[in-house]
Amino acid sequence: MPTNSYQFSLRTSRRPGEVLDDVAARPLPGIAVSERGTHYLVLRPRRRYRYGADIAVGAAIVTVLAVLIATAVSPVFIVLLPLAVLPGIPLLLDRRPDLAVSAVVDDDGSTRVTVHGEASAELAAAVDAFLGGLPEAPAQSDDEADAVASAG
Repeated sequence: MPTNSYQFSLRTSRRPGEVLDDVAARPLPGIAVSERGTHYLVLRPRRRYRYGADIAVGAAIVTVLAVLIATAVSPVFIVLLPLAVLPGIPLLLDRRPDLAVSAVVDDDGSTRVTVHGEASAELAAAVDAFLGGLPEAPAQSDDEADAVASAG
């Protein structure tokens, strides 16, 4: 799937939690939330199969135990111990594009929404549509901007 670099930032009057909840609840074809934090979430294409770090670690442990048991027969089998790394190779080669969305409270009380990462054309269009629908934060007057700058 061809992807392009995607970066966008805006200020909105909505709360950070609401913005992230709306992004997570938005139905995106083939895309799922792979990681969620207090102020961010990561969107990635859905996996076609259930092979993750937990299965890779389990397979590595089984390999190590099998090699150690085989060394009871002959110490030569210890040369097979590096085979325990093999279950982790598919995870190292997994280069699926991801898109990070963060929402934090800015100095003036508005929410700064930042999106960056790699996105397909369809995902970029869906994120653009969502971000375009967010209410903009009210603009600061020069006096308010000076007060915020002098306070910080």
